Amino acid sequence: MKVLPRIQVKDTLDNLKGGTMYSVTFVKKDGSLRLMNSIKNTQKGVKGVGLKFDANEKGLIPVYDLQLAKASKGLNPEKCWRMINVNTVQKIVINHDEFLIQD
Repeated sequence: MKVLPRIQVKDTLDNLKGGTMYSVTFVKKDGSLRLMNSIKNTQKGVKGVGLKFDANEKGLIPVYDLQLAKASKGLNPEKCWRMINVNTVQKIVINHDEFLIQD
């Protein structure tokens, strides 16, 4: 397992090639631990309107939740987008490479 400084989490995910699948383990707002599978550069459910706030300014990363999309077939794809708080990410797995996040 490799160590990744927290300051590099967003850049690491932003620099992935389109179509790359990855997993992120993080602490949710309610304090519970969550493992989310996502994919880079999907356009599912994107209308081109954009967010009403600056996610980057709030330390959030918008991701497409593949588990939710699979479990809820027929659900509107725009409902599968979630936000991950960079400050609560604990681990990232990209192409079987595990990165432990440290402050």
